[in-house]
Amino acid sequence: MSTIPREAEKNRRMALAAMQQGDSTAALDHMAKAVRFSSDPTLKFRYGSLLAHTGNLEEANDVFQAALSEMPDHAEGWYLRGLVLVRLKRDPEARKCLKEAIATAPTELRALKALADLEFNSGFPADALPLWERLAKYPKATTDVTLRLGETLSRLGQHDRALALYSEAIERHPLDADLWMAYAQAQEDAGEKDLAAHAYERAAALRPGWAFPLAGLLSLKRAHADQARVDEASRKLESSETPDADRAMLGYELGKVFDGRGDYNKAIACWKTANAARIRMTGSHPPQWIEGQVDRTIAIFTSSRIQAGARLGSLDERPVFIVGMPRSGTTLSEQIIASHPAAHGCGELPDLALVARRLAPILSDQLEPQTLSRAISRYLEAATRHAPTDAVRLVDKAPLNFFHLGLVAILFPRARVIWCRRDPRDIAISIYGENFALDEKLATRMDTIGHYINAQTRLMRHWQRILPLQIHESRYESLASSIELYAPKLLSAAGLPWDAACLNFHENKRGVQTPSRWQVRQPIHTRSIGRWRNYEAALEPLLDILQPDSF
Repeated sequence: MSTIPREAEKNRRMALAAMQQGDSTAALDHMAKAVRFSSDPTLKFRYGSLLAHTGNLEEANDVFQAALSEMPDHAEGWYLRGLVLVRLKRDPEARKCLKEAIATAPTELRALKALADLEFNSGFPADALPLWERLAKYPKATTDVTLRLGETLSRLGQHDRALALYSEAIERHPLDADLWMAYAQAQEDAGEKDLAAHAYERAAALRPGWAFPLAGLLSLKRAHADQARVDEASRKLESSETPDADRAMLGYELGKVFDGRGDYNKAIACWKTANAARIRMTGSHPPQWIEGQVDRTIAIFTSSRIQAGARLGSLDERPVFIVGMPRSGTTLSEQIIASHPAAHGCGELPDLALVARRLAPILSDQLEPQTLSRAISRYLEAATRHAPTDAVRLVDKAPLNFFHLGLVAILFPRARVIWCRRDPRDIAISIYGENFALDEKLATRMDTIGHYINAQTRLMRHWQRILPLQIHESRYESLASSIELYAPKLLSAAGLPWDAACLNFHENKRGVQTPSRWQVRQPIHTRSIGRWRNYEAALEPLLDILQPDSF
């Protein structure tokens, strides 16, 4: 530190002492003075680190940027700035910084892991995969790397590779509960119920009291769950010491057990407990929030804007988008179509939503041909990743893509859309009792679910009026009650001739990663139709909201 002016060094030491005493305000003040007294970029780097540590992210990013302009080979600076930008949700900039850190120091594993996490969490598992594979080759690779690699393989539909990875890891670390838990989930994805149950039991035995495998066992066996496990989950649900994350997880699955046993009062009580816990964890959107989202979408995607953009779109006729409310029969519809020898089921691709998010800032402007071309290529790359080369239909069943059909009409004006519809009361009960992702804040209250269903209907009616796309309405009740009559109509809407293999959709061995994974591996049935009647007393907030067109 001899090259640092005395006054700068004095303030640096005072900042360090202040931090040791827990006085971050004084520490920041002293480091700011140290930087003013010296032009040394390492001081700027330390100041940026202190700003990041104390949560001053925007300032930290500015200081890191200034420091890196003077020492561009500082790998740790690029890494830390990348982390700051991740926390600021500025993913493209974060990606560049982390790549710079890796280029500057190829053995910088922290940056490599941070970039892998960023790619996966941003919805780009294909880009994350080679990064996790690279990390897994290091001699000191942790179990966490194995778990993230396996999760990425599963997300990409490479279930056999994920299972092999976990099996090999378990051979090396047979007492690792996390590996057994991941192995159980991978076996579920592959449709191996008995093997999944065994793995859940092993995870639970290795870590007594762990809610995760307990919830997995309840979800897997439902009405037939072992009573000792049901009692254990019930005690945890009633205990004031149970964290809300565990309370929610167990409440959703315990409710399914009681639902399957016909004890509907206990089932709805469990789901109320689970949703209350989830709201405490994540909050909830105001009921009208979804209406504002739809208003903005309708304002952006006018008929004239779509017609102008579609002139630059792809003529590819393969994409088929299955949309609708969650739990409306989207997985069933995809499984039927994917059983056709000329179709490929893509699962729930996140890529259209990612493209929409990237284009959001410029959707109100004239879209450039290059921008659209990149978006089209990115989507088709994901949709064809595991598809046979001769597949004539690529079926994407991400239900919430109903938000993005205006973009679909621009990117793929020859695409087909299947809108899955179902009694909204059955949809609401099914959503209310499902353990969705933490950011699904509209799934935890009956009134917000009602607003969601209404808004979805309104937006779909808008698309039907203005889009040139073929939009086929498919009723779950009709499909489940008379598959021989309505499955051919579903295939026709997808632009495919009838094939009897589609009636045996439940024999399709493809991996399924949705809450309906076990239902679509059974022959068609009508047991879920009218299920709402078991919970009629709990539906009043929903019924007060629902509009006639949503039925």
